[in-house]
Amino acid sequence: MADSSDDILKISTENHVRLLTLNRPDVRNALNDDLTDAIGNAIFEADDDSDIFLIAITGAGEKAFCSGADLKVARDMADRGEPFRGPLRTVRRSLLEVMIDSRKPILGIINGPAIAGGFELALACDLRVCSDTAFFAVPEAKRARGAHFASVALPQMVPSAIAMEWLLTGRRVPVEEAQQYGLLNRVVPFDRLMDEAMAFAAELTSSAPLSLQRLKITYRKTHGMSLTEGIRLDTGPDVYASEDQVEGARAFLEKRDPVWKNR
Repeated sequence: MADSSDDILKISTENHVRLLTLNRPDVRNALNDDLTDAIGNAIFEADDDSDIFLIAITGAGEKAFCSGADLKVARDMADRGEPFRGPLRTVRRSLLEVMIDSRKPILGIINGPAIAGGFELALACDLRVCSDTAFFAVPEAKRARGAHFASVALPQMVPSAIAMEWLLTGRRVPVEEAQQYGLLNRVVPFDRLMDEAMAFAAELTSSAPLSLQRLKITYRKTHGMSLTEGIRLDTGPDVYASEDQVEGARAFLEKRDPVWKNR
């Protein structure tokens, strides 16, 4: 896929990384239907592109990674007398479910505050590199909303009492606290964020792409299962029978870098 830029989502590709940049900085990269559809379609396209090993998501500007759902949409619907339906009462598939189910690992590059649905967007990524200028918040309880994804995901990612505190108070969570509870892979100064994130991405994409897919899918499908159930689930590409498995062994024995063919 060629690099592209439209009004709401910038898409670029470099070194097997498909970078998606939320491009609504004037509203702190708030999500509306057009933007969520664009992100979802870009993930599907990256999943189908054999040259892409890793997907990365970030936000445009310095003010926010993503401020969540565009509440102007909900307000305008109410003004028109239209009902606002929750995530389980629409015909749309959730973008967060698309991210969880994608075959390619997703790296969140958190360039600023991640709030409400923006925090959920970060949680749906498989890995997170975060600017030291960011913070996190799930303020849905203060806005009479549900935080459906965060209510399920957070207690699986941090201690349950901490998850419930964040959900029920809606308070700001500093990056230091988020890192303390294991939500972040890296915290770096804002002016080094993209350099550090791309260096991390290069480390990830040096691994075999089929292995990256299998490892992600196996983790996502077995998380929450018992050990005996999980080890019997055979999911993702069969890396054991791949050409890249042979190349990996040869490269190791020949003391050289492998050349992956993604097959």
